[in-house]
Amino acid sequence: MQSKLDKDVVIPTELRQLFSAMPDVLITKESQIEFLTSKILITVGDVVTATALKYRIVPKLSVVDFKTKRDEILPSMPNRWDNNIKVRNPAGSISVELWNSIEFALKSKGNTLIEVDGEEDLASIPAILLAPDGAIVIYGVPDKGIAVYEVGDHLRQLVNRDMEKLRGI
Repeated sequence: MQSKLDKDVVIPTELRQLFSAMPDVLITKESQIEFLTSKILITVGDVVTATALKYRIVPKLSVVDFKTKRDEILPSMPNRWDNNIKVRNPAGSISVELWNSIEFALKSKGNTLIEVDGEEDLASIPAILLAPDGAIVIYGVPDKGIAVYEVGDHLRQLVNRDMEKLRGI
C-alpha cells in the first residue's frame, strides 16, 4: 500500500472529477459536525476547519490555504494548534512536501495546522492513506455540504488504487 510519495503528482484535468465525486455521506447542517468529537478528526479546507473551531472542536490535523472557492481570501485561523507547518502545493497537485507534512502531523503529539501556499484541495488523499483506522476525514464540497469519510482498509484500497493509476504504477 502507498505510504511514501517520491515526486509531486499532477492530477490531469480530466481526472480531477474522480477525486471530487459526491461522497456516500454528506453533512448539510453545521451543527451535525459535533458528533465528530469522539474520533481523530482531520479537516481539509478553510470552511470546514472554521466550522469545527466554531463548535470548539480542534482537529488533530487541519489543512488550509486561507481561500475558499479559489477567490475569497479568508482571515487567518485562531491559534488553536500545538504545531503549525507551512508548505507549498501547486493547484491540482499533491507535493512531496504536503504529503510528508501530513505524515509528520499524524505521527506527532498534539494538533497540527498545515498552511498551504497554493491549493489544499487534494490533501484529503494523503490524509486518508496515512490516517489511522477510524479517523474521520472531512472536506467541503462547495455549495453542497461536507464530505465525511471514516478511514479503514477498504477506503484506503480505493484511494490507493486511484493514486497508483495517477503515478503510472
